[in-house]
Amino acid sequence: MTPKTRTLVFVAVAVVVVGAAAAWRFLPSFRPAPKPAPVTTVAPPKAPPGGLALEQDPAQVFQRAFWRRPAADDKILHAERRDWLDASSGVEKWQWFVAVQPGPAFREWFFKDNPFELVPIPADAPSVPLTSPPSWLPAASELARFSRYRNREGRFLVFHDLTTNRLFATDQGGGFAAARK
Repeated sequence: MTPKTRTLVFVAVAVVVVGAAAAWRFLPSFRPAPKPAPVTTVAPPKAPPGGLALEQDPAQVFQRAFWRRPAADDKILHAERRDWLDASSGVEKWQWFVAVQPGPAFREWFFKDNPFELVPIPADAPSVPLTSPPSWLPAASELARFSRYRNREGRFLVFHDLTTNRLFATDQGGGFAAARK
């Protein structure tokens, strides 16, 4: 092979390689499709229309209550969410209860960052009545001894047992039922 032929072959191979790289880079049909990011959703529990949907999966209830997933060092002791459904399976009202031994990151986020704008309830304030608490929630007299917090509306309640570092929290509200005419 002459030097001139060798140079032409080299240039031809270089053009093919550069062309293939450009096609792979700029033409979508030559590239493998990117894998979609996994989507995690929290589906509401199933219940008959007009019934009560009860969710007791600790991680699901925790996530819906605190708007974040539990970390490995957050120990969920108990959790329950209740959704009262209307005739079309829309949520008329909801209520949840959570007992958790929070890890350091959750505790700092919850109390220092204070995403729910909780304020302390004075120690001499009367105990807050809870509507149908689950059996695992401490009695009102015991909850009154803990550090207590509430949000502005007064529905989101947190009871912090400082001796065991356990949080007991609850919230309730109106639902997401279709608008009535």
